[in-house]
Amino acid sequence: MSSSLKPLVLHAHSTGPNPFKIAIALELLSVPYDVKLWDFGDDPAKGLKGATFLKINENGRVPALEDPNNGVVSWESGACLNYVRRRYDPDGQKLGPRSASGGKPSEQDIVDFEKWEYFLLTTLGPMTGQTNWFRYVC
Repeated sequence: MSSSLKPLVLHAHSTGPNPFKIAIALELLSVPYDVKLWDFGDDPAKGLKGATFLKINENGRVPALEDPNNGVVSWESGACLNYVRRRYDPDGQKLGPRSASGGKPSEQDIVDFEKWEYFLLTTLGPMTGQTNWFRYVC
């Protein structure tokens, strides 16, 4: 990565599992980033449901990702991961689907990659998030 690259801003919560997925991808790709931690609640300046964060993600959830290099803002872990892959690993050399033969990934390679990616995003991730929500908020 270019040394002139400005660090991305990863918005997270100390107990949220989904920002870790984005951090792992950024680390793997050596993309510089800073983490901005938010609190649960509606505090206007520090809360996920507060006015400041809702300008970044109107859904009031983490992760959210801001890229100051081009002004892109993304939220939802799958959307953030797809953005990071397209922008910082366009050839799929580190994060994208791979072919067992080492050549260009086949359609089946891509589908196999997506099956596991979406399993993580729609099954494992939400259940972990619900566990944390009920453990720390309720």
